[in-house]
Amino acid sequence: MKYRTATDLKQLLLEDQERVVNQIPREKVDVFIYLHDAFKDTYVPDDTLYKFIYRYFFRLDNPSLTQEFEEEYFKLLEELRTQERPNIVLVTKHLYDIKNHKGNPTMQFPLAAAMLHTINPEFPTYDSDVAKAFDFSSTYHLNGFEKKMRRYIGQYRHLFNTYSELLDDEALEPLFNHFDERFLDYDLPKIKKLDLMVCQLGHLLL
Repeated sequence: MKYRTATDLKQLLLEDQERVVNQIPREKVDVFIYLHDAFKDTYVPDDTLYKFIYRYFFRLDNPSLTQEFEEEYFKLLEELRTQERPNIVLVTKHLYDIKNHKGNPTMQFPLAAAMLHTINPEFPTYDSDVAKAFDFSSTYHLNGFEKKMRRYIGQYRHLFNTYSELLDDEALEPLFNHFDERFLDYDLPKIKKLDLMVCQLGHLLL
């Protein structure tokens, strides 16, 4: 599979840096900071406000998912909070085994990635905008957990390695400086700034 590389993304980000930074919704940054900071001091399964905001932000309010899925999701998030590097394969499999309203297992890798990102922002998010930015291929046509997981893990590893390259690339410093100028009063880890900009890039791509 040929996905966009660090060189490809750098070019796209720099070519469209005004829109990439200026069109990031401020609400998105505010909600991330709330979820990140509140997570440190709350017991998630009992925090209805936290869960309400989390569901909206990470699109956990999928009508095909059951109440059991949501309860297990937040219970697992709480259980894994002390792990610096949770195993995303095990998390995804745990969620996969919870049947949807039709009685079928569902692949919820983006929600597994969101869980890891909540615990440790060094783990990037993975959603439809990120997939579009990297030109990731769909797993929809693949049958079974193993085949889908193999595809997702390959993509996530590529995403992680690409972010590492971009974070070390001095050519992107003007982009990060622009971000800091727009979000002057926000204290975000550099990888989260990149995560937000790549998501916005994907959102802008046709």
